[in-house]
Amino acid sequence: MIGLRDQSVRDAIDLNDARARHRWNIPHDYSVVADCLLRHQERADDPCLIFEDEQERVQRWSWGQMLEAVNRFANALRALGVRRGDIVAIYLPQRPENAIAHFAAYRLGALSLPISKLFAPDAVRYRLSHVKAKVFVAEAEVAERFADVLKGLPDLAAFVVVDGEDPRTSFDGLMAKGSSSFAADRPPMSEDPFLLMFTSGTTGDPKAVVHHARALIAHNGGDYILNFFRPGDLYFSSADWAWVGGLADGLLAIWPFGVPILASNARFDPERTLRMVERHSATCGLYAPTALKRLRELPEVRERFRDLRLRCVFSGGESVSPELRRWAQEELGSELNVGYGQTEANYLIGTCRALEPAPAEALGKAIPGHDVRIVDEDGVPLPVGATGNIALHKSDPVLMAGYFNNPQAFAERFAGDWYLTGDTGWADEQGYLYFKGRIDDVIKTSGYRVGPGEIEAAIIAVPGVSSCAVIGVPDDRVGESIKAFIKVMPDILPSPDLTARIQEHVRSVLAVHEYPREIEYVDEMPTTVTGKIRRRDLREMEIKRRADRA
Repeated sequence: MIGLRDQSVRDAIDLNDARARHRWNIPHDYSVVADCLLRHQERADDPCLIFEDEQERVQRWSWGQMLEAVNRFANALRALGVRRGDIVAIYLPQRPENAIAHFAAYRLGALSLPISKLFAPDAVRYRLSHVKAKVFVAEAEVAERFADVLKGLPDLAAFVVVDGEDPRTSFDGLMAKGSSSFAADRPPMSEDPFLLMFTSGTTGDPKAVVHHARALIAHNGGDYILNFFRPGDLYFSSADWAWVGGLADGLLAIWPFGVPILASNARFDPERTLRMVERHSATCGLYAPTALKRLRELPEVRERFRDLRLRCVFSGGESVSPELRRWAQEELGSELNVGYGQTEANYLIGTCRALEPAPAEALGKAIPGHDVRIVDEDGVPLPVGATGNIALHKSDPVLMAGYFNNPQAFAERFAGDWYLTGDTGWADEQGYLYFKGRIDDVIKTSGYRVGPGEIEAAIIAVPGVSSCAVIGVPDDRVGESIKAFIKVMPDILPSPDLTARIQEHVRSVLAVHEYPREIEYVDEMPTTVTGKIRRRDLREMEIKRRADRA
């Protein structure tokens, strides 16, 4: 069968060669379940999932066991009244039942809707109500807390409880009643909707993104960004399976290559994470910038974790500084590639150091098969070096099918033939793309437009700095002056000397108008549930502070 692993040019001499030779091969009858599970049944006893729980107890699932469980739960969902086009909401951490629920929905032609466990009941209710979910799958520990929330949702037919005791509603009880064989109502197609994902809401109210099955086969970026999957790989990421970086990058786009996944429902802890990765010999995975920064706070990683087998990790979602790249290579012993994408259109840009080196500050090049340009507000491509909108051609198969029941919001994302990501950047003569910032985050100071990412990268290179966020604050003289919020390493105390060193370093590596005139030290940064820094919250806090002082 033709699938995701057939969409890479693995014998290319560099990324430009791979881009020139790439041709999409997307079958009309493409099936997510077939690409991720059915194709591996000739080696049904091989592992597909290793799950370690909070008590470090381990479950091992084979391809055959996973498919049987998916078939059983798909039949159980069918018995609950789930049909093609219905929505199955999944409110679970990384654990086998999470994966089973997603693929069972796909088996039926239903759509899965992952919801982060960080969301409180009212936020969950909004999402269930907005998309008219048919089934809600969650753990027993939240059942009582959600009982009242789920009342008054007329479209919700069932609440399936993982680890529940009532066999009529428990995940295991329902699955035990389902047959291990499955018959579909019709063959799957590449244009079938299969996944709903809410945006993280960094720039406004979250919207529900609809993806068709073809979007998965267009997730070829993972193969390039992880320096090409190979026998013996084991993938791990702590990213929540409720978001595109966790679910799409870290489950759906991994299994087509036959690579097993290491998963855990334990809260992220830097020490525990590296011990687990070392113990199971994980070789690759996604590590968000926030996670890398917390790992970087650990002392003597290279000496204390000598049995790490990481060969390549990638990061994205926020700017990845050259300092983080250096640290990963020296302390983790791993190549660090960068990937760029978003809920609406994932895996668009990246580096592939297996094919070519990349400038330290670059996002990378457009992944083969994806037409990414820098365009102006009218969708006109801009010349090399000019800052504009990072945009994707509307024909790209990875692009969302739309926003759920919101065609106007979907239409507003386009300028001519180009989908505007909402991010700004520029391209160099070699085709490398550079991130400037979210449009809302760009700072206008002294007549210049400055992205926070390059300033943050300069600050984090100063010894003693763990992480930082940069915003523009109102300033009558220059329009906006630059303020940095900084978290220091555990063994460092904020001081006037550190402030002076940070300011001097930024002045020396960037420009006079880009150094932070004001620095505030904080214990933590406000972040979205996906770990992205909420600069909007910092700006609003500053504006309120200044209004209160006026």
